[in-house]
Amino acid sequence: MGDVIYSREDRVYWNETDTAQIAHFSSIFKFCEETEEEFFASVLNARWKPGNVMFPRVHASCDFKAPLRVHDRYRVEIRDIILGEKSITYKYRIMNLDLNALAAECTIVTVAIDPKTFQAVRVPDELVEKLIKHGARKRE
Repeated sequence: MGDVIYSREDRVYWNETDTAQIAHFSSIFKFCEETEEEFFASVLNARWKPGNVMFPRVHASCDFKAPLRVHDRYRVEIRDIILGEKSITYKYRIMNLDLNALAAECTIVTVAIDPKTFQAVRVPDELVEKLIKHGARKRE
């Protein structure tokens, strides 16, 4: 993973925590997905429309390093975007800004799917070009 491709900052809210007031693991994935959406909206200017392709998540993993507690400020960084023929892999790093510590490292894989057949299809060339322009790379 190289430089930061995109990042956004926020804080942990009560409804995103468990009984111990630590961000629930499901919230961590939500933070990643919100960052992906902001990346598409601001960096790609939301001009790419999925049309006949959708991108369901087929894999998600996360290594937790330090807690994010209620009201902690955090930054989610997209550190890598890897383009396969039919998939897009996002690598994230989440920093706890209040602790100045790495909170989590996550990976989410999406697959391009035809919504009519639910079969995997190629990632549209137009999207590949835009993602490469903004820091993505093709799988080696």
